[in-house]
Amino acid sequence: MKYIVKLAFSILCGILILNSCSEPYAESIELEQFMFLSLSGAADGPIEQTISLDDPFTYPLSVSYGGTTNYNQGEITVNLTVDNTLVDRYNTENNTSYSPLPDGSWSLDKSSIAIPDGNRISDVATVIIEPSLVNFAHDYLLPVTIQSATGDKIPVNEVLKTTYIVIKGDVELLPFENLWAVHGSSSVWQEGFEVESVYDGNRSSFWHSALSGMPQWFAINMNGYKLIEGFSWINRQDPDQHALPKHVKFETSMDGTNWTEVLDVPELPASRTMQVLELPQKVVAKYFKVNVLSNWADAPYTYVADVSTWAGTKPTGEYDWEKSTWEVIDYKSEWNADWGVSKIFDGDKSTTWHSEPFDGSKNGMPQWFVVDMKKVRPAIKGFLIWNRQDDHGMEPKQVVFSVSEDNVNWTPVLDLTEMSNDYSKELDYKTTNPQAGRYLKVEVVSNWGNGAWTYFGEITTY
Repeated sequence: MKYIVKLAFSILCGILILNSCSEPYAESIELEQFMFLSLSGAADGPIEQTISLDDPFTYPLSVSYGGTTNYNQGEITVNLTVDNTLVDRYNTENNTSYSPLPDGSWSLDKSSIAIPDGNRISDVATVIIEPSLVNFAHDYLLPVTIQSATGDKIPVNEVLKTTYIVIKGDVELLPFENLWAVHGSSSVWQEGFEVESVYDGNRSSFWHSALSGMPQWFAINMNGYKLIEGFSWINRQDPDQHALPKHVKFETSMDGTNWTEVLDVPELPASRTMQVLELPQKVVAKYFKVNVLSNWADAPYTYVADVSTWAGTKPTGEYDWEKSTWEVIDYKSEWNADWGVSKIFDGDKSTTWHSEPFDGSKNGMPQWFVVDMKKVRPAIKGFLIWNRQDDHGMEPKQVVFSVSEDNVNWTPVLDLTEMSNDYSKELDYKTTNPQAGRYLKVEVVSNWGNGAWTYFGEITTY
């Protein structure tokens, strides 16, 4: 029974199909409500384009119509224009903040295009943007619109007559210092103090100018277009060196030849923590130059440890650890007051803590001390260490750094199994387990000479 029903249904469908096929289609179909001229891309919303800053950018546009199978409507000529008055309206309606492209930075290779009789699509008009004439610290909106069209048969669709092109520069926010190169400098004192030190990520190294007088400068090729909203800055770390930059000017360039001043700092603080400098207006650049016009010691030279750029998220800077307020509250030994533990935190690498060398009840390893930092401090990121400067042999070897909130429960933040015994430079060790706390404990488990005493020059937290 089911087979008979299926067979009957199939026969009925076949009859209907044959009947419908016997009715010929019309030679042309015209649906006037769908017959209109529209600009390519207008129906897609804003068209985002991220463009290279090294080459002119081109974007093709055409006009077309539909709603008919009869394209013998006669030739239609369409006039195009860029209407920057539409930018403000677009921003208001869409809660955006695009800028219009500067005059002279864009062009249309032709303002008039045509749809030939018998066709539905016009020839192409090309938008051309010259990126060297645009400051890509901002995003731009280019509204291209149908200004007019000949013929009355195919009207212009008011909704689809404008294409909005969002133009962004192919710029980077991250500095990628490993790609940087020196573009020049006023001078370098001697080998080991080159400009490369300002972007090596090691605050213990630094550029040192020649002793030839002020001003001094250096320039960096970032090997890429960077959005710059400011600079981060770290001064030389040696506490007994005071020719830190005072009056500093920053310049940027797109080509390494033509420079624009972007920031003037008349009195850069003589701080040894990281400083975050913000530009009055963000810029895009491939090069930057640091001009040191004066220093805090009125010396004929200056120096800089680290400089970098930032954009997007503003660096938070570094915490002022207020070492001058710290108090040593416990220790295993110190030789005498002139060699006290407090010497480690006095900001002078030439003064020294020396543990007890002779008293058998106090000397020997390990040696340790505890410092009250007077309030809960944020997590320590690392330690800058100077070994003793005037005598050598018993420098600390294995050293454990711990932090506590109550001076009872301690958390190790760094265990150096073999701390360097190099006394000629500041050592930089990052913590492996950063913890916040009020109290700092340093334990010297062993020393390089296997003796009964040890010593430290200076320890700085960051």
